[in-house]
Amino acid sequence: MNTPPPIPATTRALSPASASSSVALPAALSLLAGATDVTSWLLLGGFFSAHVTGNLVVIAADVVAGRAPGVASVLAIPVFVLITAAATIASRRLVLHGMSAQTLTTVLLGAQTLLLVLAATLSFATRASEDPTQPLAVIIGLCAVCAMATQNAFLHLVPPKAASTAVMTGNLVAGTIALVDLVLSRGASGSARSRWHSAWPLLTGFVGGCLIGAAGAVAFSDRASLIPAVLACVLFFVVLSRRSNPAREKPSTDQPKEGRS
Repeated sequence: MNTPPPIPATTRALSPASASSSVALPAALSLLAGATDVTSWLLLGGFFSAHVTGNLVVIAADVVAGRAPGVASVLAIPVFVLITAAATIASRRLVLHGMSAQTLTTVLLGAQTLLLVLAATLSFATRASEDPTQPLAVIIGLCAVCAMATQNAFLHLVPPKAASTAVMTGNLVAGTIALVDLVLSRGASGSARSRWHSAWPLLTGFVGGCLIGAAGAVAFSDRASLIPAVLACVLFFVVLSRRSNPAREKPSTDQPKEGRS
């Protein structure tokens, strides 16, 4: 059985000269995930697009209440899995053909951006909040799910340390344990400090994204899908600008990592 090709590690997409660059991109993606998740929840009848396993709770509650589960909620997890698998297969093949981690970052984040722009564009053709079960509303929700699946595939395939922007519970636990270890060691634990610096930007980014998404839903109603789309576009162009200005980057000392399963 062939071993999957290694994907060269990179976390230099945003600020390669900074020691904090290893968390800058995941934190920005966490903000985007928060905005996407709360927008879909508020406008699509309680539907999770980032925290997709939350839809299991929604489905169970619908069944207990005697309601038919929403189509989007039922499809969310299978679609998330399929898109994650497709992104993984595509990434393995692209790396096998010599694609660098920087280019793969551009490809995956570009796909995420296109999907969120598509969701925002479709939101102008209907009022999804009035009937979240209508086909176009379901498609809008699943476009967001596909975008979040692509984002999380990237986070597990490219950076040297996997991060999650789909579920904050793990990040909250990691941050709490790291903070307790820091207190117990009186700040002397380098490992705890590193874990804390990895966890808090993800948590802060997600909370910030939720606030932005909620404010957008109040201000723009069904057009609030524009918020994640605009955020994704801004992030994508920042990544592109960093990639097109190699003079601003320092050589990376990261070693190629074996691809994760």
